[in-house]
Formats: sequence, C-alpha cells, structure tokens
Amino acid sequence: MRNALLAVALLAALLACGCGDLLSLHPLYTGQDRVLDQALEGRWEDDDNLLTVTRDGIAYDVTLQPKSSPSKPQQFEMRLLDLGGVRMADIIPTDGMLGHMFLRVRVAGGELRFSFLDSAWLRGRIRHEAVHVAKGNTQAVLIARTPELRKQVKKYVAVSQAYGEELVYRRPAL
Repeated sequence: MRNALLAVALLAALLACGCGDLLSLHPLYTGQDRVLDQALEGRWEDDDNLLTVTRDGIAYDVTLQPKSSPSKPQQFEMRLLDLGGVRMADIIPTDGMLGHMFLRVRVAGGELRFSFLDSAWLRGRIRHEAVHVAKGNTQAVLIARTPELRKQVKKYVAVSQAYGEELVYRRPAL
C-alpha cells in the first residue's frame, strides 16, 4: 500500500509541474551548499508562462504561472548548487508532493535558460527504481541518499545527452 501511495504522489508531482520525468526521493544539495545568484531573481516569461523567482534565505521561492490559466500557479522551492563545474538547481513542489527534480541553470544575455536532468540516455547510466504508476506506466525514481546521489549525478552533469530540451525565459518588456 505504501508503494502505491508513493507512486501516486510521484505521478501527481510530475503532472503538476509538467517537468522532467526523473524524480529523486532525496535532495541533490547539502547543508553546505549556499549558492545564491541575484541574476536569477525577478520576473521571467516565455510564450506560455510567467516565472517569478524570489530569494528566501538560502533558497528561492519559484512561481510558475501559465498565461492561459493565471489562477492556477504552481509553487516550488529551489536550491542552487555547483556540481562538477555546472550550476544546478534542485526544485521541489511546495504543495506537499514528493520528488526532487534537478536542472541545469544559466543566466546570460537577459535570458534564463534551464534544462531538466532527464533522458532515457541518463536513466540507462544512473541507478534508479522503476515505480509502477497508473495504466501500466512506470516512473523513474532515484532512491540514493544525497552523498551517493551527488556522486552518481556529478559524472554526467557536463554531458548534453543527460538533459531534456532547454527552456528559455526572458525578462518581460516594461
């Protein structure tokens, strides 16, 4: 029963954010990671969404608001870390759903670029569990604790095949 509840929660987290489909039970950051980047803060947009990033101590509050449904924002907590020379973010929904998602983050030329650490290529190289979810589908879940997880992920953070499509947000016009 517990595994079934976990699977439902992980699937709900995935569907709620519309993000990558590789989730982790444990964070990628540690208590020693205190990376902050003022360039991330503020409002961003693409054709479909508004993204607001505000600092909250050593973390960030992130709100993703679809332009087509402004009354249905999604809230996340984000922590930054540098791993293997790559700026990474660990995000988790703040609505109580389970599952950390990891992404590469870059700010350059007025653009916020990020891509989720997620691909069939990566899942073929990193230890994970296949959790059975609705209608016979499976969800890839990283179950390693943080120290081992960092070792596993660090091997691939600089490999482009380890990421999904890069998403680009720009500062809104005033």
